[in-house]
Amino acid sequence: IFRLVWNGTIWRPDSTNGWGAGKAVRYPDGTGDPDAEGITIGAAGSADGLYIATERNNQTSSVSRNTILRFDAQQAGATLTATHAWDLTADLPAVGPNLGLEAITWVPDSFLVNRGFFDEAAGRTYNPADYPNHGTGLFFVGIEANGGIYAYALDHATGGFTRVATIVSGFVGVMDLSFDRELGYLWAVCDDGCQGRTATLEIDGQAGSASLGRFVVTHRFERPSTMPNLNNEGFGIAAQAACVAGQKPVFWADDSETGGHAIRAASLPCARFP
Repeated sequence: IFRLVWNGTIWRPDSTNGWGAGKAVRYPDGTGDPDAEGITIGAAGSADGLYIATERNNQTSSVSRNTILRFDAQQAGATLTATHAWDLTADLPAVGPNLGLEAITWVPDSFLVNRGFFDEAAGRTYNPADYPNHGTGLFFVGIEANGGIYAYALDHATGGFTRVATIVSGFVGVMDLSFDRELGYLWAVCDDGCQGRTATLEIDGQAGSASLGRFVVTHRFERPSTMPNLNNEGFGIAAQAACVAGQKPVFWADDSETGGHAIRAASLPCARFP
């Protein structure tokens, strides 16, 4: 993985603290080559750790291993060894070793409670106190094989986990998830297999609705008209502080590095959609 900084013209690898050539990631025992597909951070940014969605160990690539790994971003050296691991393989639908976890994002408890999120495991409105040692939010992961989104409470003391919700994205595959913490949208992203489309999901708050308290698709978008149908598997949204003239940056990560570029940028409205 890399940490990139803007030099006024282009994004370049950070040259400090061993990040210049990127850092390899390993399982908690220091071995393996996790197939890292998605990355997110917690409430306090990278100080809370980096959480990476992985779908297999590349050293045994014929076997699915859908695992969330946590890393200390401040760890020195050219390699990061996971501090925690949650192997979700048995809890998720059976998929091929290259069709598993592609996406991960963190959603704060405060948002979920405020919107009346429904906890499918408990059969009632979500109560963070039901999940000791899970921190202050839930992790949402996406599967390439079926387009499903799954919300988990991760126990950081025992390594246990609970699936709190199963969500339909409307896509045949989900390649990334990104939660806009300020506007309250959960973004789901598909790649060139879906013509680069994205969708926003929100918690249904309509009284009497069959989906009350559950995430539902609210908007669908085509890719930017100036961007080819690329193998985009990453999607990041800037904070509201980056707004200029009512727009803020958004970034796509191209897994194929088409034309020698891994990142492309456009803009999104800083206000909620009509």
